[in-house]
Amino acid sequence: MELDPVSLTLEELLQMDPLALHHLAKKSAGTLTRHHALIGRILLAIERTGAYLDHGCSGGVHYAIMQLGLPIKRARLLIRVALELENLPHLQYLANHGEIEWSKLREIVRVATVESEREWAKLCTDHTYAQIEGLVARSQRGEIPTDRNQPGAPRSQLRCHFDPDQMAVLERGLQALCQQTGRALSMAEAIELLFAEKLSAQPIQDDEQLQRVRQEALKDLHWTDLLNAETETNEHIHIVNPRSRVPSKAQRRKILRRDGYCCAVPGCPNTLWLEVHHIIFYADGGLTKPDNLITLCSRCHQHLHDGHLTIDNHAPHGARFLNRFGKDIRHERILETAFWLDIWCGWRDDKYYSRYPRARDALAA
Repeated sequence: MELDPVSLTLEELLQMDPLALHHLAKKSAGTLTRHHALIGRILLAIERTGAYLDHGCSGGVHYAIMQLGLPIKRARLLIRVALELENLPHLQYLANHGEIEWSKLREIVRVATVESEREWAKLCTDHTYAQIEGLVARSQRGEIPTDRNQPGAPRSQLRCHFDPDQMAVLERGLQALCQQTGRALSMAEAIELLFAEKLSAQPIQDDEQLQRVRQEALKDLHWTDLLNAETETNEHIHIVNPRSRVPSKAQRRKILRRDGYCCAVPGCPNTLWLEVHHIIFYADGGLTKPDNLITLCSRCHQHLHDGHLTIDNHAPHGARFLNRFGKDIRHERILETAFWLDIWCGWRDDKYYSRYPRARDALAA
C-alpha cells in the first residue's frame, strides 16, 4: 500500500532520513500554485454563476469567508489572480501545471499582458521574490521587463486601517501640520514630513532641508552609486585600512547598505543579527575590502564556518553560495523544483518537453 504523506505525523517525519524529508518537501510544494490557481477559478465560477446565493452569501468573497474559512485578503487575492490569468494564457498554463511559484505569479499578473507574459515568466525562473517584487513596482502594465537593475522610480502604496479614535487623531494632527507649514498638505506629505523630522532630529523648516533628508534616505536605494563615487573623507570604504581584521563602523555601514541590510545567502529571510564576513578568511590572508566582505546573518555565518556552506568568487555580484556538496544552492533549487514537477506531473519522452533537462540546459547556457 502506497504511503500517504499527508497522514504523516511530526514524530514520523522526525524519524525520516534528511534526504527523504527534502524530497517530500519538494514534492509537496510542487502543487501549491496549482491548488491556489484552482481555488481561485472555483471562486470566480461561484461568483459568476450565482452559486453563492444558495448559501446566503453576497458574493464569491463572502462565500470563501463563510464556507471555506479563508481570510478576506486571501479570498480577494485568489479571485484577482484568477481574473488576471483569464487574459494571460501562457501564465495560466504555467500555473495549472505548477511550473511557476505562487508568490511570484501573484505579483507579475499585476503588470503582465499577452505580449509581455513570457518575458515575466522567464524572469521568474532565476530571480528571487524580492527582485520580482521590485521589478513589478518599477513597471507599468504592458511594459516589457528588461533587467533587475532597470532604472525607474518605484511605485509604492501604503494602506492602513484605523479605528474612529485613531482617525480623529490623524485628522487633527494633519490640521495642525497644515497650520504649522502654512499650506495644505496631503496625508502622504504629512507622513513624509513627520518621518523626515524624525530622521533629521530637528524640525523641517523649508523644502531645501527636506530635500537633504530625502537624498540621505535615497542612499539606501542607490548604494551602487555611493560605493563607486569618489570621496576624500577617511570614511570612504576603499581607503579604510585593508589589513585591519575588523571593519570600521563606516565600512560595516556601507557593506550592509550595499547588501540591502539582509543576509546575502539566496533565499535567507533574515534581516537581524547581521555580521560582515571575510569571503577569504582573514587568517588565510583575506583583506578587509569591499570585494572580500559580505553580509551574513549569524546563523548562516556559523554554517559557513562549520563547513555546511561555502562562498565562491567575489562580492557582491560574483558571489556564488555552495552547499556542503559543492553545488550552487540557487541552481539546485531550480533543478530540484523541475525534477519534482516532472515526477508529480508526469515525465515526457522528449527531453524538450521534460522540465528537468530544460532547466539544466537553461542554467548551462
